[in-house]
Amino acid sequence: MQPTLTVRNSSLALCLLGLTFTAHAADDSYVSAMNYVSLDVQADNADSRDETLTGSIGMGQYFWLQGSVGKLEDSSNLNLGDMNHFSIGMGLQGQHLMFRVNTSRYSSDGAYRQRDVDASIEWRAERFTAGFDAKHRSTDNSLDTVRNFPTLGQTNVALHVDETLTGRGYGAHASFDVTDAFSVYLAGMTYSYDSDYTLTSSTNPLLVRRLLNQYPTLAETLYLNDSGLTRSLALLDSSYNLGASYQFNSALLSAQYFIDQALDTGDQTQTASVGLSFFVGDHWILAPQLGQSSSDVAGDVTFGGLSISYNW
Repeated sequence: MQPTLTVRNSSLALCLLGLTFTAHAADDSYVSAMNYVSLDVQADNADSRDETLTGSIGMGQYFWLQGSVGKLEDSSNLNLGDMNHFSIGMGLQGQHLMFRVNTSRYSSDGAYRQRDVDASIEWRAERFTAGFDAKHRSTDNSLDTVRNFPTLGQTNVALHVDETLTGRGYGAHASFDVTDAFSVYLAGMTYSYDSDYTLTSSTNPLLVRRLLNQYPTLAETLYLNDSGLTRSLALLDSSYNLGASYQFNSALLSAQYFIDQALDTGDQTQTASVGLSFFVGDHWILAPQLGQSSSDVAGDVTFGGLSISYNW
């Protein structure tokens, strides 16, 4: 008999898609939905590609562990090179409270390093969930570049940047089951960063002081989100998210919309995506995703992916 995709399994499928929307169950079987292993492949038409292997296992009735390992081939203007990434996290839930924490790390072929810690705590009722979110990020990068500074009357200025950037984010989220099949989700977060860097010019050292005073650092101007695929690398001033899902008998249709504002510059990236999660057999979940990001910096970038998972 073909299994029915229950709310707790839809939660798993959305996690596998890498979306922030999560459907919540009102019973204690929620953790059992977190027993899975998944292969997730994504790509965009800006020549970026990500392959991630994720696994999660419930330990007892109220606790689970989750981890992932993958590789991101980044072809953006940053020239950061291919990046290996991994993460490890845990979750703990009671009858109404749920706590989650996850730490991840990106390291490139070059000098770029990124470390993130994400945590959330939420209250879960029968049809409504609300919670608070926190994020900590630390990045290190060393880069040689050539930049133009028209207002200073300088072109082709050769710069070397060694920088450490530390940031914090705070936000909230809420979801509501409008009907037994239809749910909506809202979330928002604001960020702040501290920068510790050295900036030197090989062509005109006297520019250094003026550049520091009048221009943001390279990390603040260039680490932008080209598409939903590279969103995890973006340095943001704020982010807002609206999501919705509709559960059919054995499938879940979900939609996401993000508005991300880049740190310091104020440039916005708007990202919309649609995903479908459905059972194949008794234990397999197939979850394709398609989306598009739009910004003044990167233009329109289309991305998509496919997640194949085995859950028990």
